Amino acid sequence: MQFNIHVGTRHAVSLLVILISMFSCVPVQVPPTITMEKDMLFSKNWNVAVLDLNYEFEEDGTMSMTNYKSAGKDGGRVVANLVASELSTLNNFKMIERSEIARLLDEQALQQSGIIDPDEAKKIGKMAGADAIILGELTDYIIWENITGGGSTISFSLRMIDLQSSRVIMSAAISRARPYVDSFANIQLTAKEIVEAIQAKK
Repeated sequence: MQFNIHVGTRHAVSLLVILISMFSCVPVQVPPTITMEKDMLFSKNWNVAVLDLNYEFEEDGTMSMTNYKSAGKDGGRVVANLVASELSTLNNFKMIERSEIARLLDEQALQQSGIIDPDEAKKIGKMAGADAIILGELTDYIIWENITGGGSTISFSLRMIDLQSSRVIMSAAISRARPYVDSFANIQLTAKEIVEAIQAKK
């Protein structure tokens, strides 16, 4: 995503959240969107591999007197690490070590581009001994600053795929603009919200 006057429609929701946060101490936050096959998700124990989220590096820019820049090129990995950490609190989830996922990605030369397609993700998951994989897209990973202060915005979507049936058994999407919160803390809080929303649907 390029942060200039030409912004794609897929970023309209997250930019709206940013603009709200610029003029309000407490931005309006839309609850995370969660869909899942509840019986399947909670009926067994899962060995889960969380893949790095696909992330296209965002350019610096300015909009409505607010300066933006990417929080870093490694956003897909950082979000995946923190999502995996939060998902490990679910009783029926056993997470494959992220270091093992990184090793396999390196072996297959898949980490360099920042983009992993679903077939490649399934291959990595099976090599790691997973029953299911979680992959997704990171669309906003930015820090911003204006005359009222600064903050960060995180927007991402996830889906959990059963490797035996190739069925999507859970999907989630969330966008969070948090004034006065750095990007790492924002990811932690946002990943926690996702897991709490999953638990609430149990």
